[in-house]
Amino acid sequence: MKKIARVLFLIILLLATGASHHWAGEQLPPKLQSITDEAYRAYSTRDTENFFETIQRIKTATEFSEYQETYYRACSYEAIYMFEYVDRQKGVELSHAIYHHAKENKSNIGMYFATFTLGTIREQSGNMGLAEKSFHQALKLKEQYLTDESAAPCYLGLCETALHRKDYEEVKEYARKALEEPGIIPMNQITAWSYKCLARYNEGDSLGFEEAYKERAQLIAEFGGQGGLFGELINVYQAKNRKQWQLALQRADKLIHQQNKCAQKASIYEHMGDLKQALYWQKQTRAVIDSIQSSEARAQTNEFDAELTLTYAENDAKEMKLAKNHVMLTAGAVIAALVIAFLAFYGYRSNKHTKHMKAANSKLQAAYDQLEETTKAKERIESELRIAREIQKRMLPHVFPRRRDVDLYAMMTPAKEVGGDLYGYALIDDLLYFCVGDVSGKGVPAALFMAEVTRMFRTLVDGRLQPEAIASRLNHALAEDNDQGMFVTMFIGLINLKSGHMEYCNAGHNPPLLDGEYMKMEANAPIGLWPEVNFAGEEVADMHGRTLFVYTDGINEAENIHKEQFGEDRLRELLQKDWGDARQTSESIHRAVEEFVGDAEPSDDLTKMCIKMR
Repeated sequence: MKKIARVLFLIILLLATGASHHWAGEQLPPKLQSITDEAYRAYSTRDTENFFETIQRIKTATEFSEYQETYYRACSYEAIYMFEYVDRQKGVELSHAIYHHAKENKSNIGMYFATFTLGTIREQSGNMGLAEKSFHQALKLKEQYLTDESAAPCYLGLCETALHRKDYEEVKEYARKALEEPGIIPMNQITAWSYKCLARYNEGDSLGFEEAYKERAQLIAEFGGQGGLFGELINVYQAKNRKQWQLALQRADKLIHQQNKCAQKASIYEHMGDLKQALYWQKQTRAVIDSIQSSEARAQTNEFDAELTLTYAENDAKEMKLAKNHVMLTAGAVIAALVIAFLAFYGYRSNKHTKHMKAANSKLQAAYDQLEETTKAKERIESELRIAREIQKRMLPHVFPRRRDVDLYAMMTPAKEVGGDLYGYALIDDLLYFCVGDVSGKGVPAALFMAEVTRMFRTLVDGRLQPEAIASRLNHALAEDNDQGMFVTMFIGLINLKSGHMEYCNAGHNPPLLDGEYMKMEANAPIGLWPEVNFAGEEVADMHGRTLFVYTDGINEAENIHKEQFGEDRLRELLQKDWGDARQTSESIHRAVEEFVGDAEPSDDLTKMCIKMR
């Protein structure tokens, strides 16, 4: 398991801060307890309208009451739910509001929940390092001001960040600390044992996993429930640990979060040896990850700390200014008999406020400096990405053969600054090697993987290997230490220009079109996922007078503003027409896709190669 899905972790943290029958550590009146239980149920079922309405009732009832823990816990639930499910910017604003309310009311409980909320939002955004920092800060606040508050939620948050780093010993240590917290609630215990299960499974400790699973099962039997969404995921791991693959698939189908479901099914099918299904679910997993970790979402998360610091500093400055004005207005109303005393007091207060103003202004200036630094860094990154894009373009051939026996042309248009698609060819005497590939994922990681594949392809063709041998060599090299699960689908071909005989290997790639019809071929696995895969080669007896069109799925899966895909049928109909030479054919298809997409945002790279044999 690469990591626990963000939404799953969110549910766990919220469960960790209170069970369905105990919203908080406070003893609540029956009516208020009933409302908090209703809010919990609405959260668990994602009944958004009811959840926000109930949360507002809790906040109204507790804001100015003795139940401050319940108030701030409700605010924390609200901010995290808003960030994850409704509107990220509003979620950030609500987390700001918790901080400001806690500061205005000098509430250490509020500061604890504000810090914990920030850590959770950072974790959801993928900023694990900053999330870890926030959880440690929350622990310090708890130890300093809230000795009766359980530290288990913070330790469980740290379990998640350690799991992301694959530091399984640290996962077990934080889980142990959570379990040792005095008065730990049952849901926290179940969650801690869940993390122990995950750590031991990932360490390959089958017996240790079963021991942890047994402890967890006993707690669930004793206190009721199924351990939430996390529980079903642990049940998937139990079936995998016992190599009960069909049971694992059945349990994986029950997982609600799409990323978890796709990743688990890919892993299960891989263990079963069904590489076709494993590839399908690998692609689904990558698509979900790309949608969550879009560059826009990353940019918002990276700028969050600068925005937060700036907001805090601006509010500090405003507060100091309002306080000073209040003192000046009060001075005019004081009776003459107290003028001397007041002036002395005012002088003291004015001097103190001046110092506070200077400190606030200094913080504000520092925040603006940080924001300016962030802006410069962003501009520098954008500049470097533009340079990377130019370097990537230069890695791909831009001069193509137009001989009496063959006409070849290819083009690649990345959806983002840099892309993961590739193409290449090499002419060695009368042998034409060529390839088209599509790396999983997008952005810089895909571009780096693409560069490595391109370099290795050029090296391997010098050995005059067959296409299936090239695929096998590439796979062996790329699958080694591939912790990120990156892979590339490729069509690798070799044409003897004298005889017209073509040999090829399709490694999980879209089937090309030969004379306007899709080719039927072996369903090989993609390159880079499984080191021991055997690749099958195929052939076409004579390519003379024929047209081959190889492309990536950015073409057939291109979407317009109505979410309608370009589709395979539309592509086939276009290629049954004569558009002229290889370049004219490629450019005509490209124009057709661009016109179809229109004003919609490009979702994937567009790559195509056309080969016309004479």
